[in-house]
Amino acid sequence: MRSSQIEMFLSAVETGSIAGAARALEKSRTTVSAAIGALEDNLGVELLSRSGNSVMLTDAGRMIHDDCERLLQAAFDIEAKCRQFENGIESALRIGRDDALPEAFWRATMREIRQRFPDSSVSLYVAPPPELYEMVDENMVDVAFGLLPETRAFGRISSKKLGQVRMMSVVHKDHPLAALKRVSRADLELHTEVTLAYVDDEGLKALDPISPHYIALPFYEHLRDAVLDGSGWSNVPSMLLRKYLRSGTVQVLRHASAMQWQPYGEITASDARRGALTAWLSDRLEAFLIEEAE
Repeated sequence: MRSSQIEMFLSAVETGSIAGAARALEKSRTTVSAAIGALEDNLGVELLSRSGNSVMLTDAGRMIHDDCERLLQAAFDIEAKCRQFENGIESALRIGRDDALPEAFWRATMREIRQRFPDSSVSLYVAPPPELYEMVDENMVDVAFGLLPETRAFGRISSKKLGQVRMMSVVHKDHPLAALKRVSRADLELHTEVTLAYVDDEGLKALDPISPHYIALPFYEHLRDAVLDGSGWSNVPSMLLRKYLRSGTVQVLRHASAMQWQPYGEITASDARRGALTAWLSDRLEAFLIEEAE
């Protein structure tokens, strides 16, 4: 029993005739008829009843029809995966990322992945930057993209810088810190800081808060929204702030370190096999970051 025989059987059922299947598959009627006959001989049952130029499912054919569809789809999937492997394309890719870049970028990227790599299955998970390293290290994802810390003992993890993201220390325009002509570290320590929250083996933590008074939230969009609510000051990627900076709703603190560049990159296991989809995604991110930095 061959997948080509099953394909011709299903096509004859769909088109209602041997001739229709031959046209759809661009084969001769003799080839299609012989293939279906060979399939029936192999299975020992008659699958189609023939009446003139038309065919209909027999009871036996009706019984196995759905199974044949699943079997043919499985055969197509196997062939596609083998072709992808030969071309260096991942059949499945698990991606972790943070939310330092706008969601519109990721939506557009996922649409393009579906167009360029239609046979690849992609899973995407959003997590705070510190959790991305653990996810790669524990093989929960194949690759991660996010802000890279200035220092870290990577162990079995490799990182590749793709560009930079400008981080800004900001507050709501009505926050007391916005009125100060010069903000010191002591001023920052007096007011509530909104910082990132993440989970490690020891539990839930706040990421390096300066102020002893802080609110820790898991995503940069949450940090931005907390600033908009007047809950405190925070360090937020500038790409998430643009319309609020233009409208004057939020202000950059008058502090020496209020605007700094932080590296953004790719995180993988040191021994990871890098496929074409990962390489394309990395190149797309690098191009986007270069464009945004100009």
